[in-house]
Formats: sequence, structure tokens, C-alpha cells
Amino acid sequence: MNTESASFIRINDYQLYVNLIGEGEPIVFLHGGPGSEHRFFLPYMTPLSNKFKLVFYDQRGCGKSDLSQNNEYSMKNEIENLESLRIKLGFEKINLFGESWGTMLALLYATTYPEKVNKILLTAALGVTSMGLEVFSKELEKTMTEDDKAKLSKLEDNLRNRNSSRDEIFNILDSYYVFSKETLKRKEKNIFNHEVNDAIGADMLNNYDVTENIHKISNIPVLVAQGNHDILKPSIIKELLIDYIPHMKLVEIEDCGHWTVVEQPEKMCDVALSFFE
Repeated sequence: MNTESASFIRINDYQLYVNLIGEGEPIVFLHGGPGSEHRFFLPYMTPLSNKFKLVFYDQRGCGKSDLSQNNEYSMKNEIENLESLRIKLGFEKINLFGESWGTMLALLYATTYPEKVNKILLTAALGVTSMGLEVFSKELEKTMTEDDKAKLSKLEDNLRNRNSSRDEIFNILDSYYVFSKETLKRKEKNIFNHEVNDAIGADMLNNYDVTENIHKISNIPVLVAQGNHDILKPSIIKELLIDYIPHMKLVEIEDCGHWTVVEQPEKMCDVALSFFE
């Protein structure tokens, strides 16, 4: 029977919320956003707990983890939080499973602490530089209807005047993140911290670039599982990511958009199981 324990773990001067499921070699899950939470992966990835110890945690300011007192959130802080968490949990090496922004965090951590990483699985990947974010925005805009673009523009103007909410914006955007709109009915509503999203989002746009250190992961197995209908399709992610990491393997997830874990959980579990085993 699988064990499960959730608790707060003190990292530096604040608490991170950590949920451990199963026993075995650890897989640490890095959620997207920035600003989302670990529950994005649940219950979809829990079948992996039959073979592995699954480590789900809320990044700082996200989910149940402590907020920053001065609203300072950064990529560097998240790298160090992950390293401190590894030490606290007593893992010599970890496997990484990153989703969306979590793929960037996985690459940032692995190029900083390559000796601590066993394998890396990326899904809904965005690339090795901030160029990926720019291409993502352009590709998203290409798929949007003129009506939705107009609604979005009005909501963004209203948001600046505090007459609309981010949730209204997400209600428009979410349907473009999936292959089938049926997926939206299944997805649990997660807590989302917009201050974290703004702070780390700006840091990503200005500073995200792992190209100089990418050689440090040349001996680490890396797999990218990209939805064939992701906003960044496999052909695009090849240019943004795989061309920089020649030993990386690519798996296309059929009938799937950006939310691979939610939309095709069984396929993603199969991919993860065969890769990490």
C-alpha cells in the first residue's frame, strides 16, 4: 500500500508545503505558472507512486507555501529552494518532472546542480531561453479568434483599471491550452498567485537563458513529452530546445495541447514510467 504524507518543511526562513506519495527512487514535480500549485499534477500522476516516491510541493508563494514578505520572487530563489528541499528530504540525487514554467526551473536547477540530478522529464516545454516565451505568445495569438482577441484586449484594459479579474482572462485563454474542451470540465480549479506570476514572469523574460551552461547536463538523460497540439508544437520546440540538447529524446503526445498531464494522464504516466525505470 502506498504511503502518503503532507507537511510543511522549513526552507531558510519560510515554510514550503510538501506532499510525498509512495516509496522508491524520488521524482520531484515542478509545477507551472509561475504561480500555480502542486495539485495541477493530482490525481493524474499518482499511479507512478506504485514504483517511485513522488515529491509534490508548492513553490514559494504558491498553494499552501508561505508568501514572500516583500513580494520578492525569483528564478534563483526557486533553484535554491529546490536544492534546500533535496537536502532536507535526504535525497542524494533526484529525478525531475517539470511542466511548462517547471521545465525552465528543471533546466535551471540541473545546470546549477548537475551532480544532483538523475534524469529529467519535461512536458509542455518552453525552450532554453526567454525566446520561447515570446514565440509562445505569438503562436497563441495566431490560434485565437478575432472575437476572443477583442474580449481579451478589453479585459486587459479593464484589469489595469481594476474593473476585471485575471480569472476572466484565464476563462478565455484556457480553451486554447487544450486539444479538447472536454478537458476543461475535468481540470480541478487550482489556487493561482498572480504576484508570483508577475514577479517570476518578468525575471524569466529578462534573464532566462541556460545556453551557456547546457553542456553541464550532457550526461543526464533528458526526455521532452510535447502535445502535438501544444501552442509550441513539437516542430517548434525542436528549434527552441532540442537543437541545444542533442541527446534529448522527443515523444509526441497525440490529441493533446499544453496541459499534457491533465489531458492525456495515462499516456504521460506510461511515458514517465518507461523513462524513469
